[in-house]
Order: sequence, then C-alpha cells, then structure tokens
Amino acid sequence: MVKLDIHTLAHHLKQERLYVNSEKQLIQRLNAEVLKTAEKLYHTAWISKQQRINLDRLIITSADASPAECCQHAKVLEDTQFVDGYKQLGFQETAYGEFLHRLRENPRLIASCLVAGEKLSQESIQSVIHTVFTSLYGNCIMAEDESFLLQVLRYLIEFELKESENPRRLLRRGTCAFSILFKLFSEGLFSAKLFLTATLHEPIMQLLVEDEDHLETEAHKLIERFSPAQQEKLFGEKGSERFRQRVQEMVETNEAKLVALVNKFIGYLKQNTYCFPYSLRWIMSQMYKTLSCVERLEVGEVRAMCTDLLLACFICPAVVNPEQYGIISDAPINEVARFNLMQVGRLLQQLAMIGSEDGDPRTKANLGKFDKGCVASFLDVVIGGRAVETPPMSSVNLLEGLSRTVVYMTYGQLTTLVSFMRNVMSGDQLKEDRVALENLLLNLPQNKPGKSGSQELTPYNTPQLSPATTPASKKNRLAIGKK
Repeated sequence: MVKLDIHTLAHHLKQERLYVNSEKQLIQRLNAEVLKTAEKLYHTAWISKQQRINLDRLIITSADASPAECCQHAKVLEDTQFVDGYKQLGFQETAYGEFLHRLRENPRLIASCLVAGEKLSQESIQSVIHTVFTSLYGNCIMAEDESFLLQVLRYLIEFELKESENPRRLLRRGTCAFSILFKLFSEGLFSAKLFLTATLHEPIMQLLVEDEDHLETEAHKLIERFSPAQQEKLFGEKGSERFRQRVQEMVETNEAKLVALVNKFIGYLKQNTYCFPYSLRWIMSQMYKTLSCVERLEVGEVRAMCTDLLLACFICPAVVNPEQYGIISDAPINEVARFNLMQVGRLLQQLAMIGSEDGDPRTKANLGKFDKGCVASFLDVVIGGRAVETPPMSSVNLLEGLSRTVVYMTYGQLTTLVSFMRNVMSGDQLKEDRVALENLLLNLPQNKPGKSGSQELTPYNTPQLSPATTPASKKNRLAIGKK
C-alpha cells in the first residue's frame, strides 16, 4: 500500500515537473516574441517618424527641399536596415552608449543645451531636436520616455519662454525648441490621436457631406470668387443697390451656415473633454503656472499663449488637415472643403480669445452669435486644476513591463549630436549646467566615432547604442541602422 502511494506520488511529481518545464518554455517563447515584436515596433516608429519629418520638410520648407530630394530620402528610409552599434563604432560603442544613457536621464541639461544652441544660432539645432525626440526618447513609445520628454518641455518653458521678451511671438513663430518638440510629441501621442479622432471625425464628415460652397464671410472676397458674368447673374448689375443687397444676403447665409458648423465642432469638443490627453493637460497647466508668475506678462497674454498652444498648435492643424492625422481616410477633401475647414479653425481660435484685446475686429459680428464662453470654458478645464510637479504617467500604457535598452539613430545623427554638445560647451551661453555637460563629454573620444574603416558611412547609417550601465551583450547593443 505504501509502495503504491510512493509510486503514485512520484508519478504526479514527474507530471508536475513536465508541466512546469512546459510552462517555462512557453513563457520564454512568449517573452522572446514580445521582445521581437517590440523591436519591430521601435524600428517602424523610427522609420515612420523620419518619413513624417521628411514630408513636413517638403510641405513647409519646399524651397530648401526639392520633391526629388525628398522622394529619394523616402526611398532610403524604406530600405533602412538596423545593425548593432559595435559593428560600426567598435570599442567606442560603450562610451557613446554611456553618454546617451546619461543624457537621456537629464532632461534639464537637454533643455539648457537646446536653448543655448538657439542663442548661439547653431545650424544643426532643428536636426538635434528631431534626434532628441526620435532617438534619445524613442518617439515616446515607452511611458518612461514620455515622462522624460515632458520634463524637457517643462524646463524649456522655464529657460526659453519665460526668459523671452515676447514669448507669444516666439511660440507662434513655431521654430523655437519648445514649439518643435511639442509638435513632435502631440503628433505621435496615442491618447492625442484618440481625442482628435473622437472629437473631429463626425463634424468633419458632416462638413464634407453638407456643403459644396465656399463659406466666405467677407463681401469683397465673396465677389472676387465669381467671374463678371456670374456676378451679374447672381447679384445683378454691379454697383447697384440690388447688387449690394444680394451680396449681403449671401454673406449672411454663409455666416449662418458657418455658425452652425462651428457649434457642431464646439459640441463635440465639450463632449470629449473627458478624453483630453493628461500629458498635454499637464504641460499646458505648467505653462500657465510658470508664465503667470512673470511680472511683465498679463494674465490675458498668458491665456492667449495657452490658446495658441491648444488650438493653433494642436487642434486646428488637425481640423484643417484631418487626413494627415488619421482622422478621416475614406473621404477626399477638395479645395472648397479645405477652405471651409480653415474658416472653422479660424473661428475656433477667435472664440477662445473673446475678452482679450487680440480678437480680430473683422470677426466681431460673427462671434456675437456664439456663447461667449463656449471655447474659453474648454481652455479653463485644460489649464485648470492643481499643477503637480511630477509628469503624469500615460493612462494608455500598452507596453507596461517592458523597458527600452537601445537607441536608434543614424551615424550622422550621432556625430551631429556630439558636435552640437561640444559647440554648446565651447560657447558662453551655458551657465548652471556647464559642469554636468563637461562631465558628460569627458569620456567621449575627440575623433569622430567609428572604426578606422567606417568613414564611408552615409548619413543614413543608423547606430543602435546600448546603455553602458549593463554588461555588453548582443541583445543590449545600441542598434545602428544602415539605409
């Protein structure tokens, strides 16, 4: 009987051991698949963001970037291959990995260097800002990277906007470090995409379906849209009282349609306030809190800056170009619809400025047809509340439990970043953070990174560097991409 029990026990233990080993193997396989999928995600995110930057370069600064050049760059990006950093950097990979690791964890230093670089008129400043976002902080896919970047933005408010003589003009120009980083961050933020889609998809689709006419509200511009023959057919003889009355009637009809459209947008805006991204709410409240303490700035001017950030830099670009933000993908937007969307965006910004001196006098009549606090109340919700010092953790953390151990950047981006930091160090604009930057650059070799035979590398080769705080192993190597 005892023998039988021992035999049964041994059998069960053997079965349990086989089961445990099987589960361990399954978990190991799943972990390997997760890491492989995460790596593909990092690769895709890096390439996609570079493609978006390339597209913006073509659209916004077409004088500096020809279509042929941008198409060639896009093809190169499509063919990108990622290789371990040590294959191109040799033994220097560890030093550069340590440099990037320590730089990533010092948001204050990054902000100080970017501001100092702007004051020194560094030509590479925009490229460095892009590298900070796409490589150093990995497009903010990980919650930790998002937290670090939010701190960089907070320090930029303090070091750049707060110290500027005219911070609003600096912000509206869109070329300062804060504006560029905020744009890159808000465009790629998953919760921002959810909010914009939930808020704008329905009213934009209604606009596309319902109207086929330009909703022009200025009489002289309305007249210019028609040929002389069309003017006479629609309004009568030019210069007559009948002509003036009919033009005014069409203007009033357009105004009524535009008011109805904007009210729809405002309704959806209020309806989806609950899903406004916490990260953007935090950075806007930080801006309001920091700039409100500046004596030379009136509260109205600070609110105007927050309005510019909320509408001009975030919501209105998505209203005017919804296809670029993935809000609509199944409906073409013609020239008429684009014009009407621009009209909606302009009115939304004007409504947010009600009560300030910056309102456009030409739109005063239209604004009187709206609830005065319709958009301003939305702004109050965004900038209101207690402004905590610590950045909020992402509410949609799909990669919880994973950590990023590589940096994806091209050889050219690496050399440009190091050169930029050295130029900042040699300038006289860096003050409190000079010692921190000096310590950071201390262990970097003076010559260009890479093996002696790596000088043939193109600017599109991408080193993957790993933080030097961990043992050098294949999975932790900093990846260098070849294109």
